[in-house]
Amino acid sequence: MCREFSRKCSDMVKGLAILLLLNYHLFEDGMVVAQMQVDYRPLPEQVFVMLSKFGNVSVSVFVFLTAFGITKGLMGQEHVRPDAMYRQAVGRMLRLMGNFAALYVSVALVWWSRFDFASLYGEGKQGFLYMLADGIGLAQILDTPTLNMTWWYMKIAYVLIFLVPLLYLLAQKVGSLLLPIVFFAPAAFVLDPDMERYFLTAAVGVCAAYGSWLDKLLGRKLHPVLRWCAGIGGIVLCVLVRQNFFVQERLLFLVDAVIALFLAWFAAALPGSVPGVGRALAFVGRYSMNIYMVHTFFYMILWRRYIYFVRYAGAILVVLLLVSLLYSVVLEWVKKWVKKGAESAVRLVRARVKGR
Repeated sequence: MCREFSRKCSDMVKGLAILLLLNYHLFEDGMVVAQMQVDYRPLPEQVFVMLSKFGNVSVSVFVFLTAFGITKGLMGQEHVRPDAMYRQAVGRMLRLMGNFAALYVSVALVWWSRFDFASLYGEGKQGFLYMLADGIGLAQILDTPTLNMTWWYMKIAYVLIFLVPLLYLLAQKVGSLLLPIVFFAPAAFVLDPDMERYFLTAAVGVCAAYGSWLDKLLGRKLHPVLRWCAGIGGIVLCVLVRQNFFVQERLLFLVDAVIALFLAWFAAALPGSVPGVGRALAFVGRYSMNIYMVHTFFYMILWRRYIYFVRYAGAILVVLLLVSLLYSVVLEWVKKWVKKGAESAVRLVRARVKGR
């Protein structure tokens, strides 16, 4: 079990979150479940659908972890100035943009014959610019065509990179009082609908890092039986509270922020305490961003009938996870190989220049 919330713990939480996300996308639509003849026994239909829809909370978990991680990084630098924070934010943005562009290029190359790029983006210079915007993850921000609807999250990712340092600066001044300020902010300012939903979750991530909330929760000594009972009981409560009409319509932004914090503790304290399970979750979590961005091609756009072919819900989830994970692992290996090749080429060029 994690005694402090380390990077490995964060990967475990990401692993849990991506499993929830895949389960949500596969089974949240009852019509699709019926059409694909999904076998969800031994769960009753109502329970199965409720659990599947609960997986939508995964986006809030990723927002929480992003805010938490950026804040921890800033806290590790003594007396960091605001201008330095935002220079780092620009660097973080460029890295994210580069990683996403690599994934986009891989998708375009692997499935080039399956997409009609001219119809999607248009032809000529205009089409190229639309493709460029999509290829660096700016389609949602610029309201331009996109190859994959799941890539809407890139807008949130880019905004968080620049929003979190500001929230951290406010947390340094007012501490956890940042939360009521952010809670009431949408009543005073017009926010983008997506940011309005995840603004409080980001603030909770900042405060959790600044106040070491997860370290304190993980450091509490509880008998393993009590810990597991609290965790499983908490999951049941989270599902019942969240999958409520009033909560879905009015309080989702608040409830998801609390649940994201709980799931971060849950994944590190319970599955993370089982060696094999913890390692497996952490391994999946390391590739969660790639899985998030590529899985839609498998289960919806290109390989739909193959993914659902196995019929049993648990097996369908495993198949989608494995193919998405394999793609992600290969992509990261290719990126490392290309990076090493580029570095070797640069060193060779420099050596020849010096030799002259």
